[in-house]
Amino acid sequence: MILKDEKLFLETRQSKKLPNFILAVILAYTFVFVGQFIGGIILHILFSLDLGWDFNNALLMQFLNLTIGFVFIIILVFLVVKFIGKRSVTTMGLKKENLLLNYLRGFGVGILLMSAVVALLYLAGCVEIEKNVLQPVGKFAILNVLIILPGWIIQSAAEEIVTRGWLMNVLGARYNGVIALIVSASLFGLLHLGNPNISFIAILNIILSGLLFGLYVIKTKDLWGACGIHAAWNFAQGNIFGFEVSGLPMKAGSIIDLRLVGNDMFSGGIFGPEAGLAGTIVLGVSILVLIYMIKKEKETLSNSKITMFK
Repeated sequence: MILKDEKLFLETRQSKKLPNFILAVILAYTFVFVGQFIGGIILHILFSLDLGWDFNNALLMQFLNLTIGFVFIIILVFLVVKFIGKRSVTTMGLKKENLLLNYLRGFGVGILLMSAVVALLYLAGCVEIEKNVLQPVGKFAILNVLIILPGWIIQSAAEEIVTRGWLMNVLGARYNGVIALIVSASLFGLLHLGNPNISFIAILNIILSGLLFGLYVIKTKDLWGACGIHAAWNFAQGNIFGFEVSGLPMKAGSIIDLRLVGNDMFSGGIFGPEAGLAGTIVLGVSILVLIYMIKKEKETLSNSKITMFK
């Protein structure tokens, strides 16, 4: 089995408590719900204070929505790992070694993946330049885009820490890698059920992206790269190409403002590229490539061990 006894699963077995399947899923959902609830309270307090902030400003609101609640999700997971699991957060794949390099490598992969989706959409005649521009675009959007980027970094890190860093590794340590990968990816998809204009293909693609991120963690034995892919995937959709991200409009600005046209099933329509078959194709091919790479790596390792004992 290509997902047996992965390094991060073995490290997670250091935990003093490994919850069962049901409790692990409930806890993962609780991290998200409680973190967002606390973030909502903080936002409410900020709204009530006379800070002189313009809460009708799209840039400010997008940044706040991408940071406040998600910061508390990260804090909650870290507290549970440290004080209940009695283990280091590094066992989730958050190693200090080559942190920046691993993150940037993943970020580059994420940009390439979304660019591949856009290329497919272009070849199919499903994208065109938006003529009715309602947000800063091009050189007028550069500052906004740079301000929003840290928000995507925090938001994606929070989701990866919950679903891959915590849930996948806990289930992998207690059960096996296949269960861990499928359950964590499925929960990732289900957490998006409340998004506007959700569809079957959208949920399927979000689950596929979860499988992709999980396999990348298993391949690299590192969570930073998956955080980078996730951040770049969202950032490219919303602030490079100007699409909706998981059904949510991004109005802070984009380098290019594209509009999806033609067949909604292929393009994703008003939900954005994540709800289209173009995204399914790119994600599916990428998953197959990662499975092949993991399998080849294990075969090479197995053959080298056999050679050593000859």
